[in-house]
Amino acid sequence: MTETAVHPSIQPAHGTPKPPPTGWRRLLAPGWLRAPWMTALFFAIGTGIVVGIRSLAGYDPVWDWVVIVTVAGLTAAPIGFLAGLGAFDYWTKYALGAPTEPEDHSSHGAYSWRDYFRVNTDHKVIGIQYVVTTVFFFLAGGLLAMIFRAELAKPGMQFLDSQTYNGTISVHASLMIFLFVIPAFAGLANYVLPLMIGAPDMAFPRLNALSYWLLPIAGFMMLGSFFWPGGAFGAGWTGYAPLSVVGTDGNVFFNMGVQWAGASSIMTALNFLVTIITMRAPGMTFWRMPLLVWANFSTSLLVVLATPFIAGSQFFVLFDRVMHTNFFNFDEGGYVLGYQHIFWFYSHPAVYIMMLPGFGIASEVISVMSRKPIFGYRLMALSLIAILILGFSVWAHHMFVSGMAPWLRVPMMITTLLIAVPTGIKVFSWLATTWEGRIHLNTPMLWALGFVSMFVIGGLSGIFLGAVPIDIHASDTYFIVAHIHYVLLGGSLFTIFAGFYYWFPKMTGRMYNERLGKIHFWGTFLAFNATFFPMHIIGLQGMPRRVSDYDPQFGNWNLVISISSFVLGASFLIFIYNMIVSWRRGPLAPDNPWRANTIEWQVSSPPPVFNFDQIPQVVGGPYEYGVPGARHAVFNGGEEHAVKPATESERPEH
Repeated sequence: MTETAVHPSIQPAHGTPKPPPTGWRRLLAPGWLRAPWMTALFFAIGTGIVVGIRSLAGYDPVWDWVVIVTVAGLTAAPIGFLAGLGAFDYWTKYALGAPTEPEDHSSHGAYSWRDYFRVNTDHKVIGIQYVVTTVFFFLAGGLLAMIFRAELAKPGMQFLDSQTYNGTISVHASLMIFLFVIPAFAGLANYVLPLMIGAPDMAFPRLNALSYWLLPIAGFMMLGSFFWPGGAFGAGWTGYAPLSVVGTDGNVFFNMGVQWAGASSIMTALNFLVTIITMRAPGMTFWRMPLLVWANFSTSLLVVLATPFIAGSQFFVLFDRVMHTNFFNFDEGGYVLGYQHIFWFYSHPAVYIMMLPGFGIASEVISVMSRKPIFGYRLMALSLIAILILGFSVWAHHMFVSGMAPWLRVPMMITTLLIAVPTGIKVFSWLATTWEGRIHLNTPMLWALGFVSMFVIGGLSGIFLGAVPIDIHASDTYFIVAHIHYVLLGGSLFTIFAGFYYWFPKMTGRMYNERLGKIHFWGTFLAFNATFFPMHIIGLQGMPRRVSDYDPQFGNWNLVISISSFVLGASFLIFIYNMIVSWRRGPLAPDNPWRANTIEWQVSSPPPVFNFDQIPQVVGGPYEYGVPGARHAVFNGGEEHAVKPATESERPEH
C-alpha cells in the first residue's frame, strides 16, 4: 500500500485488528512498553559510538558528557523512543524488503481515549494531539513568565539569580514560539484542512503521525535543560553567538530542540503542500479554496524554504561548542555577525509563519459571523503570496544596531515598510467584510475582532521600528517587547483561540460554554493591554529588555505590568476549565452550528473516520453568504448531504 491516502469509496472500512500480543511478546510490539527499552538501547548505542570514536582518536577526556548527551541523549535516544512507539515500523519493513502487511486501518481513527496516546494516522486525531500538546507547553511557558514577572515586580533581586533569570526567560520564549504558536496553527490545520478541501486524509498519513511525535521531544528537551548542571540555556530564543557558544552547556538542549521542532514543521509543511495541490475535491479550483487553505499553502512554502536556515545556524553553534570549530569564534577568524544574518533570514519569515495561518482563521470567522462574503477574496489570496515573497527581503531590520554594513539599512527599511501594504490590504478587507454585516458577537468573533485591533497596534509599532532612526533609539528596550507581544500574542494567540472556539464543536461534537468563553476573552483582552501597552512607555524612557534588575524609576510601571500579567495568566485557566468540562459534558453540537458554507461543516460533528461517505463536488465559492441559492459544495451528484445527528451511544469516545 502506498503512503498516499485514497478515498474511502475505494478503501476498506476499519477492520478488526489482530489480537494483541501476550506475554513477553508485548515488549516487542510497538507502543509504550517497547518505547522505554528502545530509548535506553539507542542511548547506549550512541554512548558507545561517542566513547569508541574518542578513544580511538585519542581525545581526552574519553567520557565527555556534553558530547555524549548531545549524540546519545538528544539524538539517538529520541530516535529509539520513536522506533519503540512504532513510528518507523512500516518504513523499516519496506526498506528491509519484508512482505507488506495488509492494511486493516487499526491505527487510523479514535475509538477510545487510548487512541490519542499512540501513533495514529488519522489527521483528525493528529490535529487533536497537536492542539492538546501545544496547550500543555503554552501553560508551561506561561508559568515561566509568571516566575520572571514576579522577579521583575520590583527593583532588586528577589527570587532568581541572573543566570536562572536568563534561562527562565529563554525557555519561556522558545516554548511559546517553537512549541505553541507554530504547532498550534499546524494542529488546527491538520484537523480542518483535509475536510475543507474534500480530502479523506492528508497525503502522507504516516509522515503526518511522525511529524507530531517529534514535537513533544523538542518541548521536553527545552524544559529538560533546567536540570543540566549550570542551568537552562540563557542566550534567549534567538540564541545569539558568541553567548550561545560560550554560555552554559544547557544551550545544546536549545540547539537540538530547535532541530526536532524544525523537522516537525518541515514534514507537516510538505504534507500540506502535497495535500492541497493533489487532493482537492472535484471542482475545487485554487480560486474556490477557503482562505485558510490559501494561508496554510503560503505558510508551508515559507516553512520549506526558510526552516533549513535556522537548522544550519544551530548546527554551526553546536559544532563550535561540541566539535570546536570556529564558525562564530572571532579570535579564530569566525564571522560572529553571520549568525544573526542566517538566523534572521529564517526568523523574520518565521514571524509570518506565526501570522499567516491566523490571517486565514480570522477570514473564516469574520466572514461567517458577519454573514457576508469576504471583501476582495482574490486580493486577499494574492496578498498572502506577496507577504511570502517580501518576507525574505526584510530580515536585516532586526540588525540595524548590530554593526552590519550601513548601506544595507536603507534597502531593508524600504522593504520593511513595503510589506505593510499587503498586510494592510488584509486589515481593510476584514473591516469591509464586517461593514453592514449581520454581526454575531459570539466567542470566536470576539477573538477575531480582538486580533484585528491588537494586530493593528503591533503593526503600527512595527512601522516605527522599521524606520532606522527610531529603531536605533528603541532597540533592546521594552518597546521591542511590547511590539513582539502585540504581534505574536495579540495576533497569533487571539486567532488561535478564535480557531479553538470556532472548530471546537466540529472536533468534539460538543458545544462550549458561551458565557465562560466571553469571560475568557474579556479577561485576556483587558489584562493583555494592561500588561504590554505600558511597555511602550517605559521602553522609550530607557527600560532595557532582557535584564533581571533595572533602575528604580521604572519600579511602579513594572509592578503594574507584573500584576496584570498574573491576571492574564489566570484568564487562561477559565479556558482550560471550559474546554475540559465542555468536552466531557457539553451539549451535543449540531453538525453546522455557525451555518457556514465550507465543506467541514457539511459532515457530522465529529466527522466520520474517513471524513466523507460521499465524494463532495465543489460548485461555488466558500463565502457566498446572502447570495440566494449559492452553495460551496454538493454531495451525491447534487443532492443535499443529509447527516443524521449522532446519538450519545454512537459518538466516538474522547
